[in-house]
Amino acid sequence: MMYQILHCIQFVSFIVSQFTNGFLLYLIWTKARKVLGAYSYLMATFSMYAIMYNYVDVITQPLVVIEKQMYVVVNHGPIRHVPVVGFIFTCLFGSSFGLCISLLSTQFFYRYLAVCRPKSLSYLEGRQFLLIFLPALFVSVTWFFFCYFGLDMTPEKQEMLKGPFMDYYGEDSKTMSFVSGLFWSETKNGVAHWNVKDCVGSLGLAGLMIICCSTIVVCAVKTYKKMNDAGNCLSDRTKELNRQLFITLSLQTLLPFMLMYGPVGLLFLFPLFQINIDLLSSSAAASTAIYPAVEPLIAIFCIKTFRKSLFCYKGRGKISSAAASTIRST
Repeated sequence: MMYQILHCIQFVSFIVSQFTNGFLLYLIWTKARKVLGAYSYLMATFSMYAIMYNYVDVITQPLVVIEKQMYVVVNHGPIRHVPVVGFIFTCLFGSSFGLCISLLSTQFFYRYLAVCRPKSLSYLEGRQFLLIFLPALFVSVTWFFFCYFGLDMTPEKQEMLKGPFMDYYGEDSKTMSFVSGLFWSETKNGVAHWNVKDCVGSLGLAGLMIICCSTIVVCAVKTYKKMNDAGNCLSDRTKELNRQLFITLSLQTLLPFMLMYGPVGLLFLFPLFQINIDLLSSSAAASTAIYPAVEPLIAIFCIKTFRKSLFCYKGRGKISSAAASTIRST
């Protein structure tokens, strides 16, 4: 059955992710930690997040269902029949999902400060550097509460999912854990009325995604313009490192948009028009598991020093201090 194939993809992605993210953490620690300074901690944080994300993913083994005007994220893991715990872990999966795009926003914001407002980095020295993670933490916690309070399980939703759950998984919807948004309900007379709580929860999640995406786009555009304007004032090594890091971050943004936020955004949109595409539901469950496994490959192959280490090239194994000056600007 399709869900068995999806579970195989999730388990393989889990194993691959441990290796790719672990290897990237090793490269950051041995090749770039002292030179890249604070920015290396941002990269390491993102890799550690990906490892934790995969643990949540393999525990919940999430599957996606669209049923008429409702979207559903199903907990199909070993704790799916534990009512409270299964639901909380499904919300945690959503929370870790939101943490991804907020950490990407944090990386872009730091690059914007380093290139466009280097004096501002003085406020992020020492322990104060942890302050830069507060917005990402806020987004993650808020995402959790939107799921927990706005997209909870109700008898009406369980009744609507009785047929699909039995057809797809051979399970009783009343014993399964899931998070879902039911945009409107219909009375026996066919009169529809909006479900305010579900709509607020869904709009809240969409709003968090839009804010983070807007931050990425604005910071990326301003950083790119500043790099072009200051191109003649920078050394060749500095310009080369800036180019490598910008390409890395751009690809790190494009990949989750293709594998995670694009499919998830459509899952929010399609139920409004009662559109159900099974391929979209299946691909969303698979791509969100694959993403953390392949994301580290971007940094490994795009940053020259990491790429040389991977292929065991001889030569200097550290990034030059001059090249990293704009990353550690003070």
